[in-house]
Amino acid sequence: MSSTAASGGVLAVRALDPAAGGTVVARLDRGTGVLDPERHSLRNGPVRLDRKTVAVLTSDKRRTELMVSRGIGWKYAVVPLIEVHGGQAVGVPAEVARALADELASRGVKETTAVLAPLRAHADHLDAGGPVASSPLGRYMGLGGGGALTSLGDF
Repeated sequence: MSSTAASGGVLAVRALDPAAGGTVVARLDRGTGVLDPERHSLRNGPVRLDRKTVAVLTSDKRRTELMVSRGIGWKYAVVPLIEVHGGQAVGVPAEVARALADELASRGVKETTAVLAPLRAHADHLDAGGPVASSPLGRYMGLGGGGALTSLGDF
């Protein structure tokens, strides 16, 4: 299930894998600006979004994610944006992508690569009725043609 919902001051990001049954994988507290992934480790955990935080999009052939980090990557949190399951691309809803972009921008988070524009473009694409597979975020992983990985084939 590819659903995410904003409730109150918290944006809950749900798992994109249909087998996960819509479990929450991360929460963004819009009041405090803390992005908190469900899974924690020594380095993976809550990250406060502010001017000391860096955001980047990461991609491979199966997923595109948003990663935010502090302290030169010492502490980070990851949010899934698009994943491929059973041959189908599943992505976060438009309102979630837009809310993430708005929070990152309003808190002065630094972009090491283009992050805000692709998030907003994904939201606009879905609002216009476009499929996830041809979303601007999907192109990072070679979906929908035109992505860097499409010319490489399988390796």
